[in-house]
Amino acid sequence: MRVFGAVLLSVSSALAYQVTYPGGSQGWNITGPNYLMWNRVSTDPLNFTAVLTNQNTNVMPINNQVLDALVDGTLGSIICSPPSAGWPTGDGFRVNLAQDAEHLDSLLAQSSEFSINASTTGTITMTSTSGQSVSYVATPATMSTPSSSDTSTSPTNVGAALPGVDAKSGLLTALAALTAFITAF
Repeated sequence: MRVFGAVLLSVSSALAYQVTYPGGSQGWNITGPNYLMWNRVSTDPLNFTAVLTNQNTNVMPINNQVLDALVDGTLGSIICSPPSAGWPTGDGFRVNLAQDAEHLDSLLAQSSEFSINASTTGTITMTSTSGQSVSYVATPATMSTPSSSDTSTSPTNVGAALPGVDAKSGLLTALAALTAFITAF
């Protein structure tokens, strides 16, 4: 009976929120925009709070920095706002998907460790369940973030390295293409 319970627990945890970006070799940069991407299943809560963490207090003196509260989990991706002091730099960062802003230790998911640095290039690589992958590459020269008077949360003039997607098509088109690619397998 214990073995069955352990198997059931591991299967149910495998079918919950999963952070797909950032993590591992796919980190963030200090100039942004920095994207958070995830997968969810219908039984997951509809909302969560995105929290930046780092156990190394030399890199990030104040741990558990809320990036975005009350995130709509059905979106699949957002652009994260930097902490009030700006993006810290270094290694060992994680993004936690917390239950809400009042319960930062109640985690729905956690990214793999990643770095935040002054890199001039960001790459998002998505892999389908059949093992095929597609990468989206963006550089600060092809990205601009909304100005302070712009209330939009979508970047403008984003260049992509996906077939059939030009700079004017925008990031949302590129993400839609990645999603369509992944779901086709």
